[in-house]
Parts: sequence; C-alpha cells; structure tokens
Amino acid sequence: MDNAILREASDDAIDSADAALREISLDLHSHPEVLFQEHHAHQILTDFLEGRGFDVQRHAFGLETAFKATYGSGSGRTVVVNLEYDALEGIGHACGHNLIATAGLAAVIGMAKAIDQGRLSGRVVAMGTPAEEGGGGKIKMIRAGAYDDAFCCLMVHPMSKNNAYSTSMCGSELTIEYIGKPAHAMVAPWDGINALDAVTLLHTSIGLLRQQILPTDRIRGVVLEAGQRSGVIPSYAKARYCVRSASLERYKVLKQRFINCLDAAALATGCELRTTWLPAYWDIRTNEALAGQYVAHMERLGVPFPSPAEQKARGDCYSTDMGNVTYVVPSIHPTFAVDSPGGAIHTANFAAAAATEDSHRRTVSQGKAMAATGLEVLLDDAFAAKVKKEFDDTDLSMAKDPSVA
Repeated sequence: MDNAILREASDDAIDSADAALREISLDLHSHPEVLFQEHHAHQILTDFLEGRGFDVQRHAFGLETAFKATYGSGSGRTVVVNLEYDALEGIGHACGHNLIATAGLAAVIGMAKAIDQGRLSGRVVAMGTPAEEGGGGKIKMIRAGAYDDAFCCLMVHPMSKNNAYSTSMCGSELTIEYIGKPAHAMVAPWDGINALDAVTLLHTSIGLLRQQILPTDRIRGVVLEAGQRSGVIPSYAKARYCVRSASLERYKVLKQRFINCLDAAALATGCELRTTWLPAYWDIRTNEALAGQYVAHMERLGVPFPSPAEQKARGDCYSTDMGNVTYVVPSIHPTFAVDSPGGAIHTANFAAAAATEDSHRRTVSQGKAMAATGLEVLLDDAFAAKVKKEFDDTDLSMAKDPSVA
C-alpha cells in the first residue's frame, strides 16, 4: 500500500481522537504528580491504550508507574514512542509533560491505524516513562531491558522553539554531607570540627573554579543544613549540587574537578565526606536520519523549520534522561515551540501555557509527524538501514565508562 495512503490513515485516526486526546491532556494537567507518584496518569494512559487495542503491561520494569503498551506483530521492526507525565513539585506541569504524553498517544494510535490498514509486519510501543524530573526513570528502565527490542525511539518536548536536532547537557545531581565534631563555639572552639566551614570552602572553591571552566559547563548548589545555633560549632552540613556539561566526555573531566573540590574541603577542615550521586543524565545524540524525516513531515503539516545547521547551532541548557536512551537506540527528541508569555519552562507561566488550546493544536501536529516518521521506519527498508548505519557508526564508547554512570 502507498506510504501516502497510510500517512493519511494515520492523520485521520489522530484527528478522530482529538477530543479524547484533549481531555487526557487536561486531566493530566489538573492532576499533577511528582516523580514515581504518577498513579493517576498511569491509570488513565493505560486505560486509554488498552481501550484502543494495545497489549498493555502495567507497572513495568520494576517501576510502579511505568508501562509498556504494544500494538502489532510479526518479524518487522519495533518503533518506540516515549511518554512522560510527571510534574514539578509546587508548580505542576511547568515542563509540559502532559503535552508530551498527549503527543505520544497521538503518534501511537496513528501508527496503529496504519498498521491495520497496511497489514504491516512491525510493532509500535507506547513506553510510559515516569520520573524524568530528577528520578531518572528511563535510566532504570534501560537497565531493566525496556529498550532491548526497540529499533528506534521517538519523543518530543515542548519548549520555546522548534528544533529537531535538539541537544541537552550531560550531568548529575548529588547530595553532599560533611560530618565534623560539635564544640562550644566560645568556650572551646578548638575542640570542634566545623562542617559549615567545609561547605563554605566547597562553595568558594567552586566559585574560583568557574574562572577556568568552559562556558558550557554548569555547577550549581544550595545548602540544605548547616547548624542551628551560633554558639555551637556545626558538626553536620548538607548540600545539594548539580554538575553539568555539554557532552559525556566533558562531563567526565568536570566531574573529577568537582570531586577534587569536595575532597579538598574535607581535608582542609578535617571533616568526613559522604556523597550520594544520582544516575547521570547523558547528552542527547540525535539520529539525523530520523530528524530529517520528522522535519519533512512537520513541514508537510505547515510548520516551518530553520535549516539543520541553524537548528544544530542552538545549544540547549536542560538535561533529560532521554539522552541516555539515545545511547541505546537511534532516537530523536525534537523540541516544539509553545507560546508562553512571561516565562519559559519550569515556570508558572509555562504551566498555564501547557493547558491552552493553541498548545494542544501544536501537540497534535507533533503526534502526526512522529507517527509518519515511525511509519517510514516500518515501511522503508533502505531508510531503516540508513538510520541504523548512522547509529552504528557513532562512537558511543564513553557510555561504558563507570565514572559517568
């Protein structure tokens, strides 16, 4: 069957589901749930997919709020579409994950309709990925084998601009604890070991280090606890920092320089140091073959994009665990423009924008473009081979280094 006919069937299926998709988007938006607590989202998304004939695996990969919903069969390729649906504490869907989930639903129901129409041998998978906002849900799912049978993975993210070649920063967050010894700060301060001094030295050394790091490097921190009485030498201090850079290779260098500052503060003050690192979010490695097809389909839908060179030149300063997925299978993570006057992502203004009709219209177009791109993978052996070759030719060996885990 002609590819254009299947694309039309996919688009029509998405248009027919528009009202239901809008309802789900608003439902998610009005029930914001933080990392690993997305029980309502898990329920409504899996119910919707099961009602559309998907084989749904709930509470998947050892995570209560993850799921995998599969449509299709045979020996053909498997296209995965990631859905995110966690919110931010205090400001709800200020990163627009309700729109990400909606775009993902649109994409998979469009592809499912085309699979039925064309009797295609292949599968589309809606992958429910919780806890992107700091919990590293996709990293846990990768380790549990979630993407082992995937040929490629697609997802989109609302932002301030359209960019199919979106990049992200690589990095991690950690909790830092310095343990000292209490003493009376007036009578016998020499008997104490000051944990607050250690945090102060750390913060000062990071400030000095910033003079010698790249403009793309980021180190940020806050003090969570550092004593309660001025008359007592603080014996315990706790801080939380994030360390990020533009690539996995650069992150390895920056992380070690940061660790040197941690150790130096402990050595200088005599404190014991304890650190708890979260899994690192890796930088996005966009599969350009997939990105090019996605842009072609967005432009078919009337959404213009700058040239690939212009898009690649637009660096982004966010981090996402989707970056880790791009090291496992050929993937794209385009951003799409949402009209959010007065504030970008992670603001109350953006949370409000994530519920507008205009944002929904843009989201539906994203779903159509992802569906059409996924269909190219299922239908066109030559295109699929191009996607795979690009991925196979990319040096991803740094991901095997335990220091960047």
